[in-house]
Amino acid sequence: MGEEVICLTLNHHDAPALLLHAPGDGQTRQAEFGEAAEWSPALDAALRAAHAVFPSPYDGSGTTAEEAQQYVEEHRAELSPAVFTAVGQYCGLTIDCATVEAGMLPLAMISLPAI
Repeated sequence: MGEEVICLTLNHHDAPALLLHAPGDGQTRQAEFGEAAEWSPALDAALRAAHAVFPSPYDGSGTTAEEAQQYVEEHRAELSPAVFTAVGQYCGLTIDCATVEAGMLPLAMISLPAI
């Protein structure tokens, strides 16, 4: 306990792509790429700032299912880079999405001070 871990998995073999977050409280939370991280205001803010949260008919915004689907189709290619940018900003790192997608990024373990 006390260690924060964030894992991004594109899950090409078993969609959807996921953000897994263990904030150090003994729990692991997850969101599909495009969803908010409602359990963490700071991570959620980073995702929203990077435009990595897509509108949903379930988020109270009044977006219809058809509008949400159209938005996803129009912005799907931008989603993975936006999520990697957001998590990088949250962690204070630069994460090159193309390197990750090519499978060339080695495991990085970084000890950050607790916030």
